[in-house]
Amino acid sequence: MKRALICLAVGYSCGCFLSAAFAGRRRGVSIFQMGSGNPGMANAMRCFGFGTGMAVLAGDILKTVAAWLVTALLFGRTAAVAGVTAIGAVLGHNFPFWHRFKGGKGVAVTCSGVVLMLPGWGFAALIAGAAAVILTRYLCVGAVVIPAVFIAPAALTAGPAAGWIAATMTALAVVSNWKSLVKMRKGTEPEVDVIGLIREKIKQK
Repeated sequence: MKRALICLAVGYSCGCFLSAAFAGRRRGVSIFQMGSGNPGMANAMRCFGFGTGMAVLAGDILKTVAAWLVTALLFGRTAAVAGVTAIGAVLGHNFPFWHRFKGGKGVAVTCSGVVLMLPGWGFAALIAGAAAVILTRYLCVGAVVIPAVFIAPAALTAGPAAGWIAATMTALAVVSNWKSLVKMRKGTEPEVDVIGLIREKIKQK
């Protein structure tokens, strides 16, 4: 229990650093008052451009890895340590204390977490999530699919504890994306044509 609490605390501390908020401050604006108001890669890319969006993504990945490096050094490189640390990072990203516990959706952090837990199955989950977004054109679907499809492989490969960790990640993903999921059912959630965006980017080059 003590190890789990330390992993959660380290993860939460690192997760509270919001890359998108930092990018906004450098421009003299608040990402919370722009676009969708979400301090994540998608909104940062929409408001500040592709390059900044990628920088925000890198920042969110790096903070998760940084937290994991600390806990792995303390307790070893196990799937459980990586997973609990990632949950802490997701909580920090979604509920940062310095912004009245109102943050992002933790998609990039969750993606980083599943890869750190079990790299092979983690990347497979990312592919499944990407496929879900391409097929449905909804980012929120991919955000939930990634940890959801990871539950069974985690449990079978690393034990029941890893499965419960993945299930917790899935629950957090559902909670943070709930409004988008409801809008999707009502037909009011904006669609994202990933293939079309990639084609446009290639044409621009």
